[in-house]
Amino acid sequence: MKTLPPLIALGFLLTLRLLGGILPFAPLDVFLGRPYSLHILDRQGQLLQILSLEDGSRREFTPLHEMPEFIADIFRASEDERFFLHFGIDPAAITRSLFLNLSEGRVVTGASTISMQLARIIRPHPPGIAGKIGEAITAIRLEALLSKKEILELWLNSIPFGHRAFGVTTAAKEFFGAELDELSLPEILLLAVIPRRPAYYNPVTAPEETADAAITLFQRIGIPVGEKAIRIAARNAASRSGGYPWPFEAPHFIQYIDKRIDPSAKANGLPLTTSLDLEKQHALERALSARISGAERYRISNGSGLMIDNRTGQILAYCGSVDFFNELSSGMIDGVQVRNQPGSTIKPFLYALALEMGMTPATILPDIPSFFGGQEIYIPQNFNRRYNGPVRLRTALASSLNIPAVYTLERVGVRNFEDRLLELGFSSLQDQQNSVGLGLALGNAEVTLMELVRGFSLFPRDGLFLDLTWQGEERNRPPDNYEAADPSGQAQNQVYPPQVAGMIRDILSDDIGRVTGFGSRSILNSPFTGMFKTGTSNQFQNIWALGATPQYTIGIWMGNYSGDTVIGAPGSSLPAAVVIEMLSLFTDSSEEFAEVQGTHRVKICPLSGQRATDACFSSLWEIFPIGSEPGNCTYHRYPGGPVHYPQEFQGWADHQMYYHQQNETAGDGQQRANAPEITHPSRNAFFYFDPTIPAEDQAVRVEALSHPGDTIRLRVNGALMAEGTSPLQFLLPIVHGTYTVEAEGDGGSSTIQFQVQ
Repeated sequence: MKTLPPLIALGFLLTLRLLGGILPFAPLDVFLGRPYSLHILDRQGQLLQILSLEDGSRREFTPLHEMPEFIADIFRASEDERFFLHFGIDPAAITRSLFLNLSEGRVVTGASTISMQLARIIRPHPPGIAGKIGEAITAIRLEALLSKKEILELWLNSIPFGHRAFGVTTAAKEFFGAELDELSLPEILLLAVIPRRPAYYNPVTAPEETADAAITLFQRIGIPVGEKAIRIAARNAASRSGGYPWPFEAPHFIQYIDKRIDPSAKANGLPLTTSLDLEKQHALERALSARISGAERYRISNGSGLMIDNRTGQILAYCGSVDFFNELSSGMIDGVQVRNQPGSTIKPFLYALALEMGMTPATILPDIPSFFGGQEIYIPQNFNRRYNGPVRLRTALASSLNIPAVYTLERVGVRNFEDRLLELGFSSLQDQQNSVGLGLALGNAEVTLMELVRGFSLFPRDGLFLDLTWQGEERNRPPDNYEAADPSGQAQNQVYPPQVAGMIRDILSDDIGRVTGFGSRSILNSPFTGMFKTGTSNQFQNIWALGATPQYTIGIWMGNYSGDTVIGAPGSSLPAAVVIEMLSLFTDSSEEFAEVQGTHRVKICPLSGQRATDACFSSLWEIFPIGSEPGNCTYHRYPGGPVHYPQEFQGWADHQMYYHQQNETAGDGQQRANAPEITHPSRNAFFYFDPTIPAEDQAVRVEALSHPGDTIRLRVNGALMAEGTSPLQFLLPIVHGTYTVEAEGDGGSSTIQFQVQ
């Protein structure tokens, strides 16, 4: 009968172990799914950051087989010498603990095994006998569910050391400023005693007490190291603690991916390799910083940049600001994700839509003073305040002319362009639809740098859409024959026909095409094959540059977050310089863009965009989609003859002739002083009011020309309506009646009348 209680206890333990291996154990599942402090690596395996947990603590994971051999041996000997002999609880340790504690009349030692300590971490319990019993039961269940090595590995990676440090890997950095495999034997001994009483055993704040405990441990387990070495290591801990160089690379990139990391990746604790290239990241940071540091006089205080691999969509460099910790310039704001007005960087997408709808690079667009809209009159101007008359689409895009862009948007339709941009991934526009109007052609909506870079990369990629990825694996690489991935001949994510993407690529890599807007010495005239687009927002708060080679696409934003207008005239040369520098560093100069698919070249007249004839003054080659070749030039009818402009350009041509006549000098060498000329409406013209059209949509264009620089004042029926320099225009709302228009200038005045019936 005396043996019955032990047999009952043994039977209970065996039953518990058996059931523990069969029944699910939710607390263990939750524990195994908790996050570790991830080691974030660049594509080459270089450490970018070690993430903190949500509460600011760190808990890193190191597989048991990667830990130095003495780590597991010393910690196991310190806490549970018979770890491999028991099944979760150690009867021998319990007996010894009871004897010693009773004989001393106080708690001298405990009987917790490593399994019980892990059980307490997994399932915390209140103090007392009931809590200890629950801890023992949990330990037995753990032993039934996990192997000894798994338990030891989990415990070593979860031990609380205080100071928000969990696990031996983080503790090595916290107390000795070193990696785990860099610790000496004395330091491992010191580390092993800290978990017993983290508030007391601390080599930084209590080196002697911690050394005493470590010496007792080494004497017990016989590690070959002397007392002196242990005390020296303890005294040196204060100088080494906090000295670990926690890396802090690419902070905005890390913030971006941290929201997108699969929780399972954080739970397994293994290093996470990203797509970032630290060499390119550092180069981008240096290039941005160098330009921003000298731009204070322009009120440019910050900048951001993004560089991707066109073949895979992988993010290679991601700089959200110049200085993450600079509060004055709002350095913690991620400029890659902030919405700003893109200015002219939106134009390639507009002209791509126009090409899709039947225009060609030779389509003639008007670059003349123009009015757009009805009640809200929109009068765009080019950045250089010059007008070029009829221009080819190629010139309009490459030279970033504003009036042709607005004209083009009016014809393709604002809603169509908005919808197309949404299809291209510009999701920022979803809440701006129907509110931007024709100003969208000049970038008055707000988009992000990431959206611009992703969209711009469509052109070197022949219109194939790849979403951007931060992951190290090349998951997005398209097949070599992606054009035939669908029975229709296009891949499922082919958002532009290859010929459309190719024509935009050809235009934006044309140094000659941008001469009209940027001159012959533009910074964009690169020594390598590349396509470029710059932009400035309406209020000059944002300046941009986009660039692409066959392999890379990069985008740069500069400006400020205070809303201040940029001072002076830096234009987009500063961000463009960063684009050129980055692509120069990493581009293979032998790489060329692919030939534009589905097109061939035709010799055209540069003025009309039509097929050149013997009557044309000059000619050049232009690409056309097969089947859309132009007819013969109609501007030039015989060699040496006059230019026959279409009616819509006749006013501009007359204006140019007027300038020419006014610039002729009199016999005394002085320019003639002439009164302004009212060129529209014609003298004694009749206009008819249409009752079927809203009154606010009916107006007459009034235009006056004078010598360049002279001030013109336009009055209608005696009231001053407009004042400015030539050419001066405005729209006059009309009702029935007679109107007298007077144009007064430095050389006199002229008057005409017209009627509205």
